[in-house]
Amino acid sequence: MQLEKVTAEIRPRTQWEAIDLGVRLVSEHAISLLKGWLASVFPLCLVILMACYNSIGWGMFLIWWLKPILERVALHPLSRSLFGEHPTWRETMRVLPKELRKNHRLVLVGVALTAIGWLVHAGDGNGDGDAKAGFVVLFWFIVFGLLFYRSGLSRSLVLPVQYLEGLEGQRYKSRMQVLSYRSSSSAVVLTFICLFVEVLLFGSQIFFALMMAPEGVVFDEFWTWNTFFGGDSEFLPSWVWVALGLFYFNALSLVAWFYTGAGFGLYVNTRTWTEGWDIELKFKSLGQRLALLLLAFVLLGGASRLEANQEAQRVLDREEFEVQTRGVYEDEEKESRDRSRDSGSGVGMFSAIGELLFWVIVAAAVGGLIWLIIVNAHLFKKGNPREPETELKKVTTVAGMNVEPENLPANLLAEAKKLWEEGHFQEALGLLYRGAIASLVARQVVEIEESDTEMDCLRRVCSKGESAHASYFKLLTNAWMSQAYARRLPDQETVNELWKRWPFNERGRS
Repeated sequence: MQLEKVTAEIRPRTQWEAIDLGVRLVSEHAISLLKGWLASVFPLCLVILMACYNSIGWGMFLIWWLKPILERVALHPLSRSLFGEHPTWRETMRVLPKELRKNHRLVLVGVALTAIGWLVHAGDGNGDGDAKAGFVVLFWFIVFGLLFYRSGLSRSLVLPVQYLEGLEGQRYKSRMQVLSYRSSSSAVVLTFICLFVEVLLFGSQIFFALMMAPEGVVFDEFWTWNTFFGGDSEFLPSWVWVALGLFYFNALSLVAWFYTGAGFGLYVNTRTWTEGWDIELKFKSLGQRLALLLLAFVLLGGASRLEANQEAQRVLDREEFEVQTRGVYEDEEKESRDRSRDSGSGVGMFSAIGELLFWVIVAAAVGGLIWLIIVNAHLFKKGNPREPETELKKVTTVAGMNVEPENLPANLLAEAKKLWEEGHFQEALGLLYRGAIASLVARQVVEIEESDTEMDCLRRVCSKGESAHASYFKLLTNAWMSQAYARRLPDQETVNELWKRWPFNERGRS
């Protein structure tokens, strides 16, 4: 996995922002996803529905049972597109047969349950009715008992671990323990939401078809349990039941795409939090820039040495430069060698200067890298943000409200009281809240991001304790959120406390 090829912004997100990321991936790559789905999942579901056209409910049951496998077809193009790949519909089509073979036990259990259920619910009405009812109840107890063998409530988060990482056994359990700590609750809520939407889409298609039926045609008497599951469908033409199965396939397909994409978004966000993908990307980018800088230094040093060697060669090639020899005694010969060595060192002066310059530059680059690591050491820390050693970045809006001190009234508290007395309760509390945020940011007490919600701001302030007037800010936040979102006025005692204990000076300044 090459993070530098990622096509989305990798940063720590809230759970619902992560779900939104997955939904955006689905919408951007819907065509690629649709081609692979129609080439593999649609033919399989069509064969199942045609095989069960006399009892369409069992065809739908088998399709529903195989949903955890079908969703892997949707996950394939989504996971590849996030990292800059664009799989073709043929590549996506090959995912389904491979996953059916890999999960053959789940497939066999689904087929067996479908066949047994069909036999248990079918019949001509003869025989012991109590015995048949007992078999029906026992069958559905078995189905409910096997639900967690089929999948869990956090299937959208589990699916990428099973399909993309391919973990099994103890490694899979350990991996899920880490990922579930942060995102399992959101995955469960996502499952229930998508289940509701799927039922709603299925029912709306049936309702629309009934609305379009000619006058005088009534289907109510035919929508019975035996008709749906027992195979008693001779009162209606077969195409009606096939259409009903297609309605279910439409609802399942649309929800499965977004359910899988949202779960993949949760998976990516959880790994970003736990493995620091955003930090890794920053250091890879920094390493690439330093590599280019060092390469430039090496080329500069090499060019300097080459220029020095060329200059020395030009001196040696001049006409006035001659090498004369004469016979001398051994001591004189040694003295001559020493003088030649001194002359040679002068000729190599340019090369030595170039080499020295190169190592000076390398030392400066290494020192700069160490300085960058020290300055950004807070990126390696988990927990509370780094204490502000320099001025925090200026924020202008928080939760959709302008918190710049220059945009607040000069006499903030008096203006808020006036708005309250005039009956503008939400505006009064909003003005107090903006002033509190402006003061905390201006005094460098709390580092607040523009993307923070009211609860995010409250957590940041409470982590600083009473140095940030945490108790007052908690009282103010609760009063503001009750009025802004629930339209519920705080009691008079709370209002009196807000006026009396206001700890900030005007315009949000300290």
